[in-house]
Amino acid sequence: MLTEFWNWLSGVDYGSGALYAAAVVLYIAGFMGAVLPYPGCMVALGGSVCYAMATGEPYPAWWFWGILLALAIFGTLADNITTALGARKFGGSKQAFWGSMIGLVVGAFFIFPFGIIIGPFLGAFIAEYKYQSKTARDSARSGLGATLGLLAGVLAKLIIMGLMLVLTVM
Repeated sequence: MLTEFWNWLSGVDYGSGALYAAAVVLYIAGFMGAVLPYPGCMVALGGSVCYAMATGEPYPAWWFWGILLALAIFGTLADNITTALGARKFGGSKQAFWGSMIGLVVGAFFIFPFGIIIGPFLGAFIAEYKYQSKTARDSARSGLGATLGLLAGVLAKLIIMGLMLVLTVM
């Protein structure tokens, strides 16, 4: 049933040029999501769907979409996991993690592009200093760990989306 639906969907003439353009736009937006606080891997997955529809190929195997979905989910979680691990590794608490997430969102929207680096650091620092009553030195260490973890998450998402792109166009 799913195969029949896909074949029907890919057989409808949406204008393959528009679908190729949508795939490119969605992948660009996805790669931007590696840095900005939105799920870029899921947006890139939408680009893969548009590309598959534009090529008019027969229904791709279910395992292909399963792999892409798993990569997108893992890429989306990579930010949170690496930020939490970075904060923990440098002595941070759960509050440092949440502070860095709030700092990322605030920093990305108010002092872009520098806020993407400064925001998580300040968010974790303030959370540790104010709510955990740690010294300024320990709070700065937690902020550094959260920021390094966030940067590792950005790198992981870029690699994952690159892999998704290669798998899609192969």
